[in-house]
Amino acid sequence: MFQTLSSGQNRVLTLKNGQIFFAHVNRLFPNQHAEIQLGTHRLIARLEAPLESGKGYFLQVDLVEGEPRLKLIGTKNADQFSLMRQLSLPNEKGYHALAEFFTKESLSMTREQIQQAGQWVGKASDKKLALDVIKLMSARDMPFSENIFNSLLAAGSKFPLTDALSALRTALASETEPDSIVQRITGLINELGKPPQNGADGQTHMLEGKTAMDNIKHAVQQMGLFHEHAIIRDSEVSGAESLKSLLIQYLGRSGAKMNPAARQAAEQLLHRMNGQLLLSIDTGPMQQLFFDIPLELYGHRTELSFQWEGKRREDGKIDPDYCRVVFYLDLENLDQTVVDVKIQKRITNITVINESPKIKAFAAMLIPELKEKLKEYDYELSAVHFKQPFRQKNKPLQKSGPRLYSGVDIQI
Repeated sequence: MFQTLSSGQNRVLTLKNGQIFFAHVNRLFPNQHAEIQLGTHRLIARLEAPLESGKGYFLQVDLVEGEPRLKLIGTKNADQFSLMRQLSLPNEKGYHALAEFFTKESLSMTREQIQQAGQWVGKASDKKLALDVIKLMSARDMPFSENIFNSLLAAGSKFPLTDALSALRTALASETEPDSIVQRITGLINELGKPPQNGADGQTHMLEGKTAMDNIKHAVQQMGLFHEHAIIRDSEVSGAESLKSLLIQYLGRSGAKMNPAARQAAEQLLHRMNGQLLLSIDTGPMQQLFFDIPLELYGHRTELSFQWEGKRREDGKIDPDYCRVVFYLDLENLDQTVVDVKIQKRITNITVINESPKIKAFAAMLIPELKEKLKEYDYELSAVHFKQPFRQKNKPLQKSGPRLYSGVDIQI
């Protein structure tokens, strides 16, 4: 393994021997050396073939006696067909899509990874999402395993969580030999998202302050998400069963007859939860947390998608002066709603995205109280903006899951 020069983001790019990438030649130097542009990264390497400045090429890393060299594996008019020919890839849709994606994105993978990724993309029903997952795995240097690919694919799916839970419950109902695990999973699904019994006024004020956060934490705990994270660990009840732990037990049963539909539904749900955990891993000074949970609001069953992005201070602690929180909700009367909260230097700016013309008038009654509550925690409310959701021309509004691979996406 060797390290290249620098990048526009002041990060060092590390490439492994045998990795392949598409890059442009910026400048040529004596002794067969050149400056290569790979996305935001610039590197100096020795070339084994004469290239032209300003052209794009498929190159392969070759480490010879400790010195990085780049072998040409594509022509100067590099396209997906030249990559497929050079790597002897099958003439299939998955490989065509991956090779074309390769020329547009800053990907770096080995021959074996390209061959494996082409198979995964070929099987995926959502090719764009599959390619985004491949890009994320490459960018974060994740282990190139099918389990991780499927987990990230499930986490980015547009399929509503409530529908996934219903599908699992329906499939479990047809089990020929339901055991205690099946019964406990079914019982927990029925209780998911309901507020904890904290008194008679819990339901009435469930959206206020600390109570709202307690309800969210309770639902996260019921699902079994992020129990490795301290923010959730502090609220966990010792010995409490979670849906995630029950699914692991259910799929790990030996010798038990299992409905194929139930196995598939359970695997997809477990992949989804594992994918959210993978997406929430710290990336340097930035930390991201992402999950979706079922939630019951005044008798209406819905789901909450939650994204949080924050910065770490030099001491490693989260900086409370800067963060971004995005809530996605499908409400009974207001339908699809996004609340995007940005905090910079403890100044809070909120954007509410919703189709209803009445939402601004409804919110006006709550804004003064919101401003006072924020002030109690030493935050200042700068403004609350209201926007119509983005929709493509002549197409109905459709709910879509957040795409995590290129940052926060608040289009619905």
